[in-house]
Amino acid sequence: MKDLKIRLKMQMMQKKNKVKKGFGSCIGFTLIEILVVMAVMAILLGLITTGGTIARKKAKIYRARTMIASLETALAMYHADYGAYPDPILGNANLVNLLTSTLTEGGPYMSFKDADLNSGTTVKDPWGIDYTYKSGAVAAYTISSRGPDMLSGTSDDITND
Repeated sequence: MKDLKIRLKMQMMQKKNKVKKGFGSCIGFTLIEILVVMAVMAILLGLITTGGTIARKKAKIYRARTMIASLETALAMYHADYGAYPDPILGNANLVNLLTSTLTEGGPYMSFKDADLNSGTTVKDPWGIDYTYKSGAVAAYTISSRGPDMLSGTSDDITND
């Protein structure tokens, strides 16, 4: 009888120890598990950041193309009123003055947001550089942006050609 009581007590103690041990292993994490979770999170963050950068670059390119299209429309209205395009000698500043002036015959042909202008005088692209306005022999005019690399004459330039 005494032997049976001792055995039962020992079995109860073993069960308690197993429960505590099992419970502790469910909550506790090993260093390896924590490092694996951190690595997965770092990879996901890298993918999200890269995707966001590409999306911002595409949005700026689209914004530059949209501004060039808007300038083309305003220039077409100007041409319809005057029979010629603005003189490109003064470049971008002359273009802004002529298209926004209320003194011109059919104007203003376009209005600009302050964020689109450099010091209120020239139109800037999404990268902060002035658009280039030139008259050409082939086309009546050319409006261009240097594009994401901000260098003129490269493959990523955005033009109305």
